Amino acid sequence: MAEGSRYFEEKSALQDTLRGITRRLDALAIPYAVADGLALFAHGYRRFTEDIDVLVTAEGLQRIHEALDGLGYLPLYEGSRHLRDVNSGVRVEFLVTGQFPGDGKPKPVAFPDPAMVALE
Repeated sequence: MAEGSRYFEEKSALQDTLRGITRRLDALAIPYAVADGLALFAHGYRRFTEDIDVLVTAEGLQRIHEALDGLGYLPLYEGSRHLRDVNSGVRVEFLVTGQFPGDGKPKPVAFPDPAMVALE
């Protein structure tokens, strides 16, 4: 309950992890866009979420793993594209440009390039 309260005050482990991962992505000059629950939260739709969803390109994802694996972030399991912040335990999940939401099967909607859709 306390962490949930801190979340709505924008002082939670989740928001701290978001600030940390976005600082790292900015320093690496990797284009990204925050998606899902935290994007909704930023636009005034207050809903709780337990992870961070970040849209990146395939090249960006590869660079993220090269630069961050073992340096404050660990893959959820061997070969996972997602990471866990070792300090907060918060999952950072990556959506990849050109892939399809949900089951991953081709459909009319695919994840866009973050450079084309990100808002500051």
